[in-house]
Amino acid sequence: MFRSLLRRCLNALVLLGVISIIAFYLSKLVPGDEVLDYLSLDDSKYAASVDPLEQRVAYARVAKKRSLDLPLFYLSVLPSNYPDSLFLILPVSDRQTVKKWAQASNQKEGTIDLYHDLQRGLGYACPLADASPAANQLCQMVSELLHTHDLFSAHHIILRHHSLIAKDSSATPETLAILDTLNKDIELLVRSTGKPQMAKWLPVFYWHGTHNQYHQWMGGFITFKPLTSLIDGRNAWSKIFDALSWTLLLNGLAFILAIVLGVLIGLWSGRHDGLKKERVVNIILFTLFALPSFWLATLFIYFLSSGEWLSIFPAGGLGPYHSASNVFQKWAVLLTHLTLPVLCLALGSLAYISRQMKQSVVNQFHQPYVLSLRSLGVSEKTILRKHVFRNALFPVITMIGGALPALLSGSLIIEVIFSIPGMGRLMYTSLVARDWPVVFPILMFGAAITVFSYILTDVIYKWADPRVKSLET
Repeated sequence: MFRSLLRRCLNALVLLGVISIIAFYLSKLVPGDEVLDYLSLDDSKYAASVDPLEQRVAYARVAKKRSLDLPLFYLSVLPSNYPDSLFLILPVSDRQTVKKWAQASNQKEGTIDLYHDLQRGLGYACPLADASPAANQLCQMVSELLHTHDLFSAHHIILRHHSLIAKDSSATPETLAILDTLNKDIELLVRSTGKPQMAKWLPVFYWHGTHNQYHQWMGGFITFKPLTSLIDGRNAWSKIFDALSWTLLLNGLAFILAIVLGVLIGLWSGRHDGLKKERVVNIILFTLFALPSFWLATLFIYFLSSGEWLSIFPAGGLGPYHSASNVFQKWAVLLTHLTLPVLCLALGSLAYISRQMKQSVVNQFHQPYVLSLRSLGVSEKTILRKHVFRNALFPVITMIGGALPALLSGSLIIEVIFSIPGMGRLMYTSLVARDWPVVFPILMFGAAITVFSYILTDVIYKWADPRVKSLET
């Protein structure tokens, strides 16, 4: 059994690894610039600055702080006409420009030389922009070039500014030398444009080791490295763990209620199979099962909370829970505020669990060992309690592994409707606000709970019936 459990755990880790890679790349495919999302939190001067050099320095500082200046993965594959240091080019808009230049010219060395000379021009001209009109014009020209994807347009911009700056008396020899260098760089790329080169279709592989964004990202998950929420600047982990406690409480109560009631109703239905009262109970349960959880929640609020009919339970939220002075008051508040959401989550699974339990009980009652026990004079209650119940649990145990993830996914809607500050509601608000540092850890939590719930099912199944063979046999 230990070897079987170990193999299942290893398989689960591999599966979670694959899910983490997919989640990581999804986080990189979301619209926008990840560094710009953090700039308003980490560097408030960025938005107020109009100096292109200051903005780039702030951008690079935040990117380094967030490990966003590293390659994405352990291995990268690039076309042979792309510079091997492409991942180092920041901001991301510059990287896109360099890609376009490399695609058009097929000259990766010439492309990166032009980019470095543009960086040198920014570093020289922008600090002198207030004192020298020529330097200010050069600073603005370089900034414009870094947003110009077309090489011919870029060449035209350089020629136009070169003639204007050359006539400016404030132009220094260094300014003119930078212009001449940029003109030579762009002419080299323009002359190469349009020439067919088969080598550009050949991929080049680069190995980066552990010095990459995915490794840092996963390491942060494993060690709970602080993540900054883009909404309020709080540590994302503290928000997730606060929400997780409410989700575990809500879903735990619903899970226990659904299992206990489902098993008891299933036992009763199996014992009274075919009777009129059993059919009536089945009709009620499947009516509740057919109702969507959000519709059931709306009905509960309308009939039991709105005052239109009754006003027994609060319509949502946690009420005075945080201001309660003792444990008894807190639990009194929880019982009134969580009753409706727990019922909404539990009733959806109740019909399915009870149906499975009933079918299993009916099947057990037709087994030869039950007939033997009856012939020996054993009472029906004893047969049901000591023999049928244990054997009938196996299908339900198998089903538990799928019930837990289903409850977690269903709680998203319920938490939003009843304003419960759980992970479902946090996921919803974070998605709406595009707070990706919160969204993707929640996604990984959900995946981990789903995977390991099935392992837990196998363990319980083996504990309940040691005769079940492991996968090795």
